[in-house]
Amino acid sequence: MIQSLIEQCPILLKGQWQVNSLPPLKTLWQQLGIENADVAAILCARRSWPSTRPTFCLLPVHLGLRRDTFSLQSVVTLTADEYAALTERLKNHFSDDLVVHTDESQRYWWIRPLRDMDAYARWPQDCLYQQAFQWQPQGADASVIRQWTNEMQMLLHDMTYAPAGGHGPDVLNSLWFASVGDLPQSPSSAAIIGGQGAIFSGLLASQLPGVQSNSMATMWADKKITNAVWVADQWQSVDWADIADAIQTGQVSELNVVLPFAERSVHIQYKKQFRWQFWRKAYTLETLLQQLETTLSTIR
Repeated sequence: MIQSLIEQCPILLKGQWQVNSLPPLKTLWQQLGIENADVAAILCARRSWPSTRPTFCLLPVHLGLRRDTFSLQSVVTLTADEYAALTERLKNHFSDDLVVHTDESQRYWWIRPLRDMDAYARWPQDCLYQQAFQWQPQGADASVIRQWTNEMQMLLHDMTYAPAGGHGPDVLNSLWFASVGDLPQSPSSAAIIGGQGAIFSGLLASQLPGVQSNSMATMWADKKITNAVWVADQWQSVDWADIADAIQTGQVSELNVVLPFAERSVHIQYKKQFRWQFWRKAYTLETLLQQLETTLSTIR
């Protein structure tokens, strides 16, 4: 990721790089002044539900299983055929317990139990690479969620695309319940918010102040905007060449980039004056990667 980013926007080598303990989404909520933000609620805001909003978001995951413990290793991306086949099995098997709604992204499902549930389940990004026993659902009905999860694992065991004994990080071997909370209230941030992807469309649907459906170039051209945030689900979808050009031409005088890095994030800060600090030697890709790896190992 970093190598590709530097190739597209080499001027970032002149910025300040550091590893931050917060993952990108929590950094975004902090930047926007949103407290206790719920990713599932923001994604859910994009949908027009015929009746009650869903209680849970259900995500395909890979668990690292050991004899006495297990940990969440990754959220798995499914093919269209896998998603369709698993959707049909979920609807058939849990027809007496759950209403299963598909999502157009085919990355997760929205779940509404047929009875009221007193259970809270964490969003998986809060639990990556940690022993999952401490992140089990909480509440009076938590045991029901665990029972449903066990039944789903048995369904997966019978699916032909998830062979038994697979240990790779992309092997689907469980489904993860994440609670859908309330939509955030008006943030305290004065920033104008633009972007692309599911998270941004959820922010837009939530009607949060400052969210505008403008292009990045339009935001740069507006001289009244002095503080802007661009939100993207995938770093590959950002036009880094345009960002580099905006920095070179002076349209952007300060840039802060937050990228996913393991369960944490990399923060890059670039200020225009850095370009004129000739005494400051720019990173090479090799020294940068070595520094980030060393920093990550010291904060684990």
